[in-house]
Amino acid sequence: MMTALVALTGCQKEVQKVNGRFVPERKDDFAWENEYAAYRFYGPALAPENPSNGVDIFMKNTPAFVLDTFFYNYVNFKTPYHVQHGIGFDGYKVAHTTGCGGPAFVVDSTLYVGDQFDRWEIVEQTPTMFVFRLHYDSINIAGQVFSEILTVTAEAGEILNRAELILTPRKEGELPNLRIGAGLYLHDSIGHYQFLPEEHAVVYTETALSDPGAVRLNLKWYNNIDLGRTHEAIIVPGSTPEIINNTAVALVNYTPGEKLVYWFGGCWDRWTDGKQSFPTEEAWIEAIQKKASKP
Repeated sequence: MMTALVALTGCQKEVQKVNGRFVPERKDDFAWENEYAAYRFYGPALAPENPSNGVDIFMKNTPAFVLDTFFYNYVNFKTPYHVQHGIGFDGYKVAHTTGCGGPAFVVDSTLYVGDQFDRWEIVEQTPTMFVFRLHYDSINIAGQVFSEILTVTAEAGEILNRAELILTPRKEGELPNLRIGAGLYLHDSIGHYQFLPEEHAVVYTETALSDPGAVRLNLKWYNNIDLGRTHEAIIVPGSTPEIINNTAVALVNYTPGEKLVYWFGGCWDRWTDGKQSFPTEEAWIEAIQKKASKP
C-alpha cells in the first residue's frame, strides 16, 4: 500500500515575528518589537509631559509578542508594565534625552534633543519585517527650526533596528555647523559604556531598572529589584564617538537634506530563548562587532 503525501507548500502561514502599531490608548505611543526587544517613540498626546524623540526600550524574555499584553493590562486593569510579571517589563528611563539610540543633533558641542512626533505612517509590514516612518515638524537646533523624517526598519532575528534620518530646514538662511547621529543616554553611575572605534559604535551595559519609578513598583509588587542588566548599542557608519551632556553620541558632519543611516537597539542579559543570547557585556560587544561588519 502506498501512502499519499500531501504537499503543504503555500498552505502554511508564516509566523509573524515582527510587529508594531500606533498606540492611541497609551497617549499616542508608536511601538514595535521583534523576538529580542520592544521599543517605542512618544507621540502628540504626551506633549504636556515634555517627552523627547528618544527611544524607550522594553526588556523581553520570550520571543512572543508582549506589547499588546502590556498596554491592554495597563489601560484596562492599571497593571504597570514597568514590573516584571513574567514576560518582560519597561524599566528604562527616557525623560527628555536620546534614550536608547534616538537622534542626536550637535552644534558647537551642545546636544539638542527633539520633542514628540507629529505624524506616523506604516511603510511595509511582513511576517519578518516592519517599516514605519515618523514625521517631526519642528526640531529646534541652535535657534533654527528643522523638520525631521525618521524611517525605522525592524527585522526578525536582528538585535538592532535600522534608522534613516533626514533633516530639512524650515526656512532659508545660514545653517549651523551641524553634526548628527545617535545617542545612548548614560544613566547616573549605573552602567558601563565602551567606544568601538573600528566599528563606529558605542555599547552600553546598565542596570535593567534605570527608572526610579520602576524600582519602586517592582519593590511594591514583588519585593524584587534584581532584574539583571540591559545591553544597548548604536552603530553610525563613519562617526566619531564622544560624551556630551551625559550622553554617549556617535556623530558625523551633516549637510541638511542628506540621508543618514544608523543602527540602534538593545537586549536583556536574561534573554535566553533565541538564536543569540548575551549573558555578559563581552557577549554583547562581540555581537555588535559582528553586526557592524555586515550591518
